[in-house]
Amino acid sequence: MALRKLAAYGDDKSPNMVIRGDNLGVLEHMASNAHAGLFRCIYIDPPFNTGRVFREYHDARHPEAWKAMMAPRLRAMRPLLRDDGAIFAEIDDTQLGCLLLLMDDVFGADNRIAIVTIVRSATTGHKAINRGPVNVTDYLLIYAKERKNFRPSAIVRKRAGRDPAYNLWLVNPDDPPSAWQFSPLKAEVTTHLGYARRTEAVRALGADGFERELERFSLAHARRVVRFAQPRYEAVSLAARALIDRSRAEPERIFWLDRGARHKPMILRGGNRLLFLADKVRKNDGGEPYLAEPLTNVWNDIPFQGIAREGGVVFTRNKKPERLLERVLTLGTEPGDWVLDPFLGSGTTAAVAHKMGRRYVGIEETGTLDELCIPRLARVVEGSDATGITRAQGWRGGGGFGVYA
Repeated sequence: MALRKLAAYGDDKSPNMVIRGDNLGVLEHMASNAHAGLFRCIYIDPPFNTGRVFREYHDARHPEAWKAMMAPRLRAMRPLLRDDGAIFAEIDDTQLGCLLLLMDDVFGADNRIAIVTIVRSATTGHKAINRGPVNVTDYLLIYAKERKNFRPSAIVRKRAGRDPAYNLWLVNPDDPPSAWQFSPLKAEVTTHLGYARRTEAVRALGADGFERELERFSLAHARRVVRFAQPRYEAVSLAARALIDRSRAEPERIFWLDRGARHKPMILRGGNRLLFLADKVRKNDGGEPYLAEPLTNVWNDIPFQGIAREGGVVFTRNKKPERLLERVLTLGTEPGDWVLDPFLGSGTTAAVAHKMGRRYVGIEETGTLDELCIPRLARVVEGSDATGITRAQGWRGGGGFGVYA
């Protein structure tokens, strides 16, 4: 098959493509030409096979028919990935097991990076009266084409409240480490607030008020707020193990192991490692400090509520928030990289890729391409879409895309 250009929006020379057609045929065509090895990221949000039929798409297949639909499409996607690329596949628990086995077969179980649990709803409304576990999650299966080449971006997210494990105050940080002394953090905050005893502070401020003061004080003095943690002995170098053994034998001494420019030094006392809260603190755009934590395999901080009209399109079922795709593309790509979505739906992946400066190809065979996706992307190009991640990305319009069949 040969693709022909039907229309262009914005910059006529833009490489971005939305393609009308059966995704299997298009994928096989792309794999046989210049698109092979092009994409840093493939995101798929295939039919979940819920047993229902919606206006936009048919979501009721026999399980074997669903498997027969997905298998050749996954096989056609693999050669399209760059050697350092990855595929992100979102699904619910209806076909989770089947999709996991298919992706293990096509991409290799050794290349499975993660299974992320996405919390998409709360136990409210009719769900609150259901008996048994309430289903509130989707799953994101992440596979690299070649695990050894995959280099995801480091992502942190804001942590609510403080980390109570950091409960010590470094009294004299400017002295040599051998002279360092520590005191309870709560005692230091109590004194800072002008109280003789913590019970007095709690009585005056309330338990929640004292906790807020602890959080503010900790963030403001993060380089002096510390904790001790047991290191993973089997996971550190021989030099580190030897120092841990010495530290256990001389528990009152502080030992310091310099680990080069790329790693922070290992500081030990009593066989435990000294950790600083400052290493977990970031600042927002306004310069305010906040406690950050690494991204985990549970994503419960991206709201699915209130997105019904995001992008100016109404999609009955399974619409994804732009913030979710923003996280996927932040994790798996950099500006200028190519992104592919063979189940384009209402166009969320393409819209997010456009706003984030990625190049993209989207494939859709249903009427949503003309009814929802193309108008949505046209608004992105015009700069008239103020929803989703527009403000976060500072998007004001520009670029373009072509429509192909």
